[in-house]
Amino acid sequence: MKIFYGTKPKLTQKDRSMFSRGKYECKALLQTRKGDPVIISKCENTDYPAWRVEYNFSCVVFNTYDEALAFCKGRFMDLDGKAV
Repeated sequence: MKIFYGTKPKLTQKDRSMFSRGKYECKALLQTRKGDPVIISKCENTDYPAWRVEYNFSCVVFNTYDEALAFCKGRFMDLDGKAV
């Protein structure tokens, strides 16, 4: 858990490396309507090329980036607050 004094920091696409872990590399960052991060990451294992969308305490897996992005449309916003 992180504690922020003052305003909550604003994420940018440059922060993707903070959300890459294990075999998954963060390829895009979005946000929920409350401003919480949404991570779109790709499995680097070539035998299992899956895309993962993580938000709050949920994780949803897709076969392609387009499927992952289609799931995000209407649910999440980009880091500037515009609808995806």
